[in-house]
Amino acid sequence: MKLHLLRHAKTDQRSSTGKDIDRKLLAKGENQSLEMGKYFNEVGFDPSIILCSSSVRTRETISQIQKVHTFKSDVIYLENLYLCEKEELLLILCSQINSKDVFIIGHNNGLSDFASYLTDDYIDLKTCDFVTIDFEIDTWQEASKGLGKVTNRFHPLV
Repeated sequence: MKLHLLRHAKTDQRSSTGKDIDRKLLAKGENQSLEMGKYFNEVGFDPSIILCSSSVRTRETISQIQKVHTFKSDVIYLENLYLCEKEELLLILCSQINSKDVFIIGHNNGLSDFASYLTDDYIDLKTCDFVTIDFEIDTWQEASKGLGKVTNRFHPLV
């Protein structure tokens, strides 16, 4: 089973509304996302489910990726992915009973903490960092501390 994690691309530190959830991508973030889409094309990346935080910056990240890469699955936007902690991410993952190949687009510190917990190794996801973690388990309900192994990592060089 595979879990793919992507931290949103580079953002502005402020939003026009003053709300963190409304922060938009910078031009660098847009370019990072386009490069991520090109990478996904190169490796034939097509997860069975795509779960994305409802924030503006995560929505813009996946939207930019989709300008150059087509997924077979629709993107599912979840409000509870916005700035959630590793415990909430684990609950979300464990609820995926029909998908063995899960892609989550989210935020730090929760995403890095989650990856570190699952692999029992320190993983610090920078903006637009992508990591794949493989598991030798039969269901996501079995996912736990230290059971995952990083098998792929990519960061756009823009």
